[in-house]
Amino acid sequence: MNREGGETVEPGGRGAIRADLPSILAQLDDHVSTEQRAAVRRIRTAIEDREQAAAYVPTVPKLRALLEQPEADFHDEVAACLATLAAEAPTDVAPSSGTLVAVARERADQPIARELLRALAAVAAERPDVVAEHADGIVDVLERRHGYDRSGLEALAHVSDHAPTAVEPAGSMLIDALSANPTENGGPTLRALGRLARSEATVPSLEFVGDAAALVTHDDPSLRHSAIGCLGDVAHRDPAVVASVATEFEAALSAADPDTRALAAATIGRIAAGVETAIDPVHWQVFELLADDHPHVRARACIALGHGGVDAATPRLRDLARTDPSPTVRDRAAWAVRRLS
Repeated sequence: MNREGGETVEPGGRGAIRADLPSILAQLDDHVSTEQRAAVRRIRTAIEDREQAAAYVPTVPKLRALLEQPEADFHDEVAACLATLAAEAPTDVAPSSGTLVAVARERADQPIARELLRALAAVAAERPDVVAEHADGIVDVLERRHGYDRSGLEALAHVSDHAPTAVEPAGSMLIDALSANPTENGGPTLRALGRLARSEATVPSLEFVGDAAALVTHDDPSLRHSAIGCLGDVAHRDPAVVASVATEFEAALSAADPDTRALAAATIGRIAAGVETAIDPVHWQVFELLADDHPHVRARACIALGHGGVDAATPRLRDLARTDPSPTVRDRAAWAVRRLS
């Protein structure tokens, strides 16, 4: 049975709708804008149910072509479709990245930019190499918008995982976004700033270390881990800067979450590798982690104690090197004993 608009209801499976793609594609190609708009609305209505989105992926090239037509007055709806389809099939939307950025730059202060940045963030999660080519354009859009768009920050964070130096032009903006709202913007900005600091790129300032340190005990595990990881990355560049906030790790080293304890121990170890005395304020907390139930926590505590030159830990480390059930812990403990010797 056909529904109005040319879509067909398949039997079974919660009444799933199969797109009549030939009809929709032809409508998108129509030279009458009202027909094109109608096709876009059909797509948008259907993909509001994400289970149906995959069926409409073949419309992406034609949606991009509509976005490139300046005379079309329904770009907002096209952008919303592309953002949803990018979440479903980012590789298929990736070739449209240049157009998405170009239109976002032209209309940075308009609502459409939010949808375009949402599409770019989805593409960057899967194809950061493609979006990296347009990082400077994304920075331009974010700097011209009111406030900081989370999707744009996420796009840059994904790019930084692939090519840290590509987000170098975003350095100051990322620092400002983190300072403006650490909780809302912290996740993507901390990831990007950490990768940037660990690379050979120029970082305009390391003042964001204080904002990151304030988040190492945040209730949100993801944000907490991003903050600790960022500080570990910064320690590769300038361990002395991070050593100044080492006392902030005390609670993280005793956190209920084992991954938080492990990350905190790893970062203390990274700092101590450059500034041995950095471990002093928290060395007893790190020492207690040698008895942790989780081997990845014990292993990182061994490294931190070795880098920190904590001689008092030597007997316990020798014992772990001989008897710990985890080969990784035995190896790390033996390394720490040799370093302390």
